[in-house]
Amino acid sequence: MRWMETVALGIFVFELTGSPFWVAVVGFLRMIPMLLLGPTIGLISDRVNRKILMGSTLGTLSGVYVVMALLVISGRIELWHICIGATLAGVMWATDFPVRRAMIGDAVGQDRISTAIGIDMASSNFSRVIGPLGAGAFLATLGVEAAYITGAVLFAIGSMLAFSLPDVEHVRRPAGSDGGYFANLSEGLKHVRADQIIVVTLIITIVMNIFGFPYQHMVPVIGAETLQVGPLLIGVLLATEGIGATTGSLVIALKARPGGYTKIYSVGSVLFLLAIISFSLAPSFWMALPILLIGGFSMSGFATMQSIIVITSTPTEIRGRVLGVLAASIGTGPIGALLVGGMAVWWGANNAVTIIAIAGLILTIISLLIWPSYLRGVVNMRTVKSDIRD
Repeated sequence: MRWMETVALGIFVFELTGSPFWVAVVGFLRMIPMLLLGPTIGLISDRVNRKILMGSTLGTLSGVYVVMALLVISGRIELWHICIGATLAGVMWATDFPVRRAMIGDAVGQDRISTAIGIDMASSNFSRVIGPLGAGAFLATLGVEAAYITGAVLFAIGSMLAFSLPDVEHVRRPAGSDGGYFANLSEGLKHVRADQIIVVTLIITIVMNIFGFPYQHMVPVIGAETLQVGPLLIGVLLATEGIGATTGSLVIALKARPGGYTKIYSVGSVLFLLAIISFSLAPSFWMALPILLIGGFSMSGFATMQSIIVITSTPTEIRGRVLGVLAASIGTGPIGALLVGGMAVWWGANNAVTIIAIAGLILTIISLLIWPSYLRGVVNMRTVKSDIRD
């Protein structure tokens, strides 16, 4: 549903306003809660029952989508409604990342985390195939209300499934500092800054989310203006990226070993940025398709290894909090969304994507040159052994 909403709202807002900037603003509002709330939610997830937290947020999200569907059906939907709905959805999404990933770590243990996260990413990436296709089909036939109704149903089912999960014991952090956002962020950073592998991983995460992934907000604009295709084929574009990402995640789940985590992460990031540059220069729909297929495969190296590197380098009792720091790093994406949206107004969506992707590629390469040992890095084995012993 996340990917269905990304494509459906992108197309709908562009049709409503004719402005790539407003498309980017809606993307910004969906993503900014992760930056603002990630560490705090990570702290909460270390102290409460995670399945109840996940079930409650999914149920709330279902209610938000019911309201949005009714506004569309009644003909009362306006841009500010979409903005509020996107913000509320973003708050719920901000909870998903640190909570669900920490639950996976609790359930499978340290020795199976690579396979578990790989499978999780494969299922997530497969949704990037059916989500955009569904969005394109709905926009071309029934309208955006069909996407909202689908979301309400899916999240209601997800909420019930979450509440039905068995309880998995995890080490909760003892009572301590209960400060605000910056205090919680500082708590997670105490562990982060002591581990160079996590530091570099977070730096590349920030670069990718500011200069890489915001291109997705411009796909509906590029599809309509440059590639001259309708909603269905715009959905096909992002679905093709999802096919590549699903395949890559499955390969990683089967083949990845601890000594190669950082290399997969780094190479995947570089190749993904190169694919984005190539996509922005593609003159036709049929040339863009194989580029996004390769881009999705490369992106899976980044997305899958990102969580694995952090989880395997973090003690169980503070895992939610450190994942919250990672969520905040991912949450820098709204900066890139506004950046690419503003540039698209001045220089066009294609040029905007080209410029930010080149900047991201340069910054990623500079990071790897500053810390060359990262490519040869392994996870913090002292932490791993401590977790296994506990």
